[in-house]
Amino acid sequence: MTVGFSSVGEYAEALAGGRNHFCSIRKVPTQATVARWWADLSMAAGNPRPNYYASDPLAAAVLDPYDGIFHGPDQSPSEKYLAHLGLVTPTAGLVGQYKLLDYILYYPFVDGDDTDVQVMDNSVVLPRYEDGEGVMVMAVAVAPSTGGGSFTFEYVSQDGVTRTSPAQVCSTTAAGITSIATSQQAVAGSAGGPWLTLASGDTGVRSITSVQFSVPNGGLLSLVLVQPLADIAIREINTMSQMEWVTMRSAPPRILDGAYLNLIVNCAATIVGSLAGYADFVWSDD
Repeated sequence: MTVGFSSVGEYAEALAGGRNHFCSIRKVPTQATVARWWADLSMAAGNPRPNYYASDPLAAAVLDPYDGIFHGPDQSPSEKYLAHLGLVTPTAGLVGQYKLLDYILYYPFVDGDDTDVQVMDNSVVLPRYEDGEGVMVMAVAVAPSTGGGSFTFEYVSQDGVTRTSPAQVCSTTAAGITSIATSQQAVAGSAGGPWLTLASGDTGVRSITSVQFSVPNGGLLSLVLVQPLADIAIREINTMSQMEWVTMRSAPPRILDGAYLNLIVNCAATIVGSLAGYADFVWSDD
């Protein structure tokens, strides 16, 4: 039937038997962003509460799962999955494409004005997806930048090999707080999407060892290691967009113990307004 459950009946029994957790979502972004850039809604006010990526500079750190879209207590050895996801907005400024992510690890306060090598402290290692397979990196602005910068970063790949990334081109204009600084689609050489570009052939990241700006960009960035879990789009205001992983998709996203979940968004207009929704999680019977 689907990953984690042998039949629809077994899945229905899990829901009927209370092996699920429901979480409401309400986000009210207050920071101006540019149309068609990706933005990190984990930093927006609302429920769950805002995340500020505030910890020791350049030192790997993790986020508390209770501070994100909460999926219930750990269930190991049972396996937990995302069963339903729904989002709605009354404002055109939040009509767009959304991604639900597991935020695994982050490196705060990368200085966009510093052209020296900035060395990361990896005393904390990946608590989930330890092999790095599928783990992507996004560069989130935590202080406004002037734009026009570029940088490379050294990382350990999914194969355990130290690699240097291609040049990452930042936006040509100022990136406000919450913006993903390399996601401006109109800029030649930029990623255009939310993830930083890895060396050819690489499919994930275990850790980042250093970053260096060749052209200053201003501001401060957090480099965030994430595992993409689900995609959903809001196409019009006041209409709930919903995904249900039994009738609409074949394999529900697995939610690992300790996961911090939140959303990023790409909208056709400047992000403004409010977002509401829900997520429902279900786990198998061990």
